[in-house]
Amino acid sequence: MIVEKIRELLALIHVRGSFPYTSFECISLGASVLLLLTVLALLLVVDYGRMLYFHLKMPPGPLPLPIIGNTHLLPSEKPWIYFESLAKEYASEILDKRAATYASRPRMVVFSELGAGQSNMVNMYYGDRWRLHRKLTHMGVGLQQVRNYRGFQNDESKVIAFDLLREPTEFVKHFERYATSVVSIIGFGRRVATCTDPIITEVIAVMQRAAELNVPGKSFPMLMESFPFLARFPNWMAPWKQGLGNGKGRGRPFFYALAEEAATNLETRQCYAKKLFEEGPKHNLSRMEISSLSGNLFGAGSDTSSSTLVTFVLACCAFPETLPSAWEELDRVVGPHRSPTFHDEAELPYIKAFVKEVLRWRSVAIIGGQPHAPIKDDHYKGWLIPRNTWVQGNVWAIHHHEREFPDPDRFNPHRYIKGSPDARPFPGEKGYMTFGWGRRVCSGQGLAEQGTFITIARLLWGFRIEKALDQEGNEIPVDIFDYTNGLNMRPNPFKCRITPRSPGIRATIDREGRQALQDLSEYDGDTKYRMSTYYATEKL
Repeated sequence: MIVEKIRELLALIHVRGSFPYTSFECISLGASVLLLLTVLALLLVVDYGRMLYFHLKMPPGPLPLPIIGNTHLLPSEKPWIYFESLAKEYASEILDKRAATYASRPRMVVFSELGAGQSNMVNMYYGDRWRLHRKLTHMGVGLQQVRNYRGFQNDESKVIAFDLLREPTEFVKHFERYATSVVSIIGFGRRVATCTDPIITEVIAVMQRAAELNVPGKSFPMLMESFPFLARFPNWMAPWKQGLGNGKGRGRPFFYALAEEAATNLETRQCYAKKLFEEGPKHNLSRMEISSLSGNLFGAGSDTSSSTLVTFVLACCAFPETLPSAWEELDRVVGPHRSPTFHDEAELPYIKAFVKEVLRWRSVAIIGGQPHAPIKDDHYKGWLIPRNTWVQGNVWAIHHHEREFPDPDRFNPHRYIKGSPDARPFPGEKGYMTFGWGRRVCSGQGLAEQGTFITIARLLWGFRIEKALDQEGNEIPVDIFDYTNGLNMRPNPFKCRITPRSPGIRATIDREGRQALQDLSEYDGDTKYRMSTYYATEKL
């Protein structure tokens, strides 16, 4: 009714094309404007009253302002640190124990409506279609599948060590190649052989940019989450939408083209793309859905896994006192004539603790990935959390709680060693919540965990990872807080020294690396598609 009244008032405001107005017209125009302002003020009061009502009903937080709520309080960078201070002040907590209720997604303008929308499982509201996509994803990277990938995952890890012998300063690129190659073999049946492959240089850049754009904040583009009407402006007249989509999708999305290429190539080995095209007709999968299902492998497995390994290197540089225990265990269990394997895992408790501490210390998905939303109104400790509310898990705050992790910024694997004075009970079974919660937990968790273990174990076995030296031979300090601001964070560039621990180990790395490349040659291949040129040539 109020909206209709405003429309009527706007229709009454009539400005003639000639001056001056008659007295009657001036009075009529002034009265109309006054009435319009009165109605707008009434709307503002009603809206703010509704906001205050929910503020009193919902979990405690800062007092909102009219219209903008608490958007102005969000910091420009690293909002998870601010969220941590709020959690300490208001002592609110939620998520894991109510996984069934918090299994959906809220309305997301930037990441969903201007992107793949409900065609992507990451954005989907909870329901039958989401369950189907989850099932199809498990066909590719579910726990029943990932053990089958250990062979080439182990070989690609050996190639990292081999590459570090030749180009130790390019460790970030080697990690990105490794992580991308593993998911490319799974998804498309071909490996990524070089650091210059466009799948790395272009796709990871896009993934990182998407993560940067999707951090809650008071600047564009995320300001559109607070004011969704801003997303309705056409792209040509909305600079705040620059680089974003329009929510309409494209005829043949990029990852659909990659999947189709792999699925129709008779020489390509069995892979996830072939499975998707086999299942597609049964479930009436659209091109955008196939694109999202195949592309999510890169989103969940390339940028995140490589970022975890960069954090591992930073931890080694910043906390060298943690390394002798790792070397002692590896020398005793493995020796210099072979590198660690998955079969050694049970005999490497310190290495397993080291990996857990990497995942805890600086988790990549620092605010738990995409927000959750309750599928119905929920009441928690007497507070109301309305259906579809944006609920963000703060992994940073959880992993830096002094109760479970005293001196939380100190990298200390003994937190996970039973009987150690530094060990503390933690509510999560694994000792960390890096991969999210409940039914929305990362589908690729098993793949990421086994790849992170074997790679960290091999690099600790094979190399000394130390601070870089300046021209005078002094160590160059590293900053353990110098991280990117994206939803998936990683250390900003830093220098280090990576050298083989002994001549015998160096020879083993070289021998195993060459053999791994031979074994991986069955996955050699190329694609004709490049993301940088694809959309320019693809006809809609």
